[in-house]
Amino acid sequence: MFGAPLAGALFGIELLAVGVILYDVLLPAFVASITAYQVSSALGVTFFYYPLNFVPTFEEGFFIRLLAGGIFFGLCAYALISAIQRSAAFTNRIPIWRPWKGLLGGVLLAGLTLLFSRDYLGLGLNLMEGSIKGVPVLGYAFILKALFTIITLSISRSGSVITPVLFIGATAGSFFGHAVGADQGTFAAIGFVSLLAGTTNTPIASSILAIELFGAAVAPYAAVSCVIAFLMSGHRSLYTSQILSISKSRAITIESGKEISEVKNTIKNSEFGFIDWLKKRWRTGRKR
Repeated sequence: MFGAPLAGALFGIELLAVGVILYDVLLPAFVASITAYQVSSALGVTFFYYPLNFVPTFEEGFFIRLLAGGIFFGLCAYALISAIQRSAAFTNRIPIWRPWKGLLGGVLLAGLTLLFSRDYLGLGLNLMEGSIKGVPVLGYAFILKALFTIITLSISRSGSVITPVLFIGATAGSFFGHAVGADQGTFAAIGFVSLLAGTTNTPIASSILAIELFGAAVAPYAAVSCVIAFLMSGHRSLYTSQILSISKSRAITIESGKEISEVKNTIKNSEFGFIDWLKKRWRTGRKR
């Protein structure tokens, strides 16, 4: 996983069930991941590493931006998951031969490429790496990449989604950093891992990924943002076969032990004591 064997092993474990670490598979997962990394390195495969040279010191202003960034990345994750699932459901309802759907999707992608750029086709590693290095990118680059990804996955219903998620996260982070007046490269790196945490429910693996790719200096900030994005994305995932073992909030009642695709309609809002208190105070005020 991007030359990050520890994150790769934890990612596979976290992906199995939301909120549970299966310790009995830790050893084989780490052995397999480290072996794969060493073999690929011996075969000449190179990976992307970019230790951040500039990481802001901890202070109140930056921490507030970090919290806002985690919320932003979590909402982006929620929107991306919803858009992919709804577009896939829509294309499934189109009553035409499936190869014609593929042709239609290809025409749409070709038109978007002519209208914008080839940067959003394929992996887009150059643009992703550039944003992490602090190179300015289009403010709506993450929206364009999301659109390309949504069209591709809704038509083909197959293909890797991890690299597009990392691309969207990095460019969204660059946009957010520019919007709040912070270092774009730092927030691109934080967004890189935070969107992954939010869309796949893997905050621990995503935090480790930040350490392996960008260095330990960014680790505390990346971890905070990853956890916030994980919580903000709700009980959703790009991998609907994930087992939902816990609720992300005490205010939400879920039926645990089932796949996310099966429990999404069983989520019910529980009673909020604070909201009840406000209603009671408001009614008392009206009587007066």
